[in-house]
Amino acid sequence: MRFLRKGLKGMVPYHANYIKEGILLNANESPYEVPEALVDYMKEQIGELLINRYPDTDSLELRQEIAKLHKVNLENIVCGVGSDELIDCILSSSLEGGDQVLVPDPSFSMYTQFTMLNNGELTKVPLKEDFTYDLKVLLQIIDECQPKVIFICNPNNPTGCILRPDEVELILQTARGIVVVDEAYEDFCEASVSVIPLIKAYRNLIVLKTFSKAYGLAGARVGYGIATTEMIELINTVKAPYNLNLFSQSVATWVISHRELFKENINQIVKERTRLYKALKSIGLRVYPSYANFLWVEMEDALFNYLQQQKIYIRKMYVQQKNYYRITVGKTEENNSLLQAIIQYQAV
Repeated sequence: MRFLRKGLKGMVPYHANYIKEGILLNANESPYEVPEALVDYMKEQIGELLINRYPDTDSLELRQEIAKLHKVNLENIVCGVGSDELIDCILSSSLEGGDQVLVPDPSFSMYTQFTMLNNGELTKVPLKEDFTYDLKVLLQIIDECQPKVIFICNPNNPTGCILRPDEVELILQTARGIVVVDEAYEDFCEASVSVIPLIKAYRNLIVLKTFSKAYGLAGARVGYGIATTEMIELINTVKAPYNLNLFSQSVATWVISHRELFKENINQIVKERTRLYKALKSIGLRVYPSYANFLWVEMEDALFNYLQQQKIYIRKMYVQQKNYYRITVGKTEENNSLLQAIIQYQAV
């Protein structure tokens, strides 16, 4: 570590345990296997992809399908290796040393990681005590500090809260810097909160989307951004060539053109989220309302340890000097196993 930049001395490497057995409710992945039709398509593609050639560096076919879905121009779209790559590109292309980056707290950890990597200064805005956005404070700090980049995770990971489109627009009207609205979990909102239509009015808005959650392609690592051509060119200036591999481009293109096959899974996750929320509250846990595919929960550390012993894995997070837990909504039987294990623990 003697060669590590001084500004990164406090940075901890990101590691996630690769667990293949048990009930996995810890990573906000889709619990559902992809449709058989997609499996058949992937098998066909293995024999047809020219793996000896570089992929399309501009992901043209995929961007064309995304443009059709969101009713935007091809030039308004950029694809990345998950949303993570695009977050890094936004920051690396825009930050000068010491520029401020505003992030909610708590929120997606990669905003903080990539800000540190790109020599930015973090401005963290705490959520309210009930883990919802404090719009008044957000607007006040934005107006006073005018950060170079602002991240709004909507719905927010890990708490599940949202801002309405009109509330996001107030942020856009106040900010002079780049406003990044990360809509990784927006598909799970029963009423859409997407602000993609606002890119026509606000040149500083970038909306991020992903295939990892609602479409079950976490292993393919595909994300995309929608913005004005000016913002897209900003990202493309630093984006690595050939970033998205052949297979990921092909699979994501198929998925977005067959998205109706995923609607039932999304609806079932939303239904199970409501059921799990009510069930966890009924057995005495404090659970916060969520618009995503996970729940934000308070529980004893001993219960978390017990669940791990039962091979039921949820995410432990340290926030505001206290441990909280994020539980991904699983299949019905997985959620039932979780509830049964908690009841067994409480009975001891």
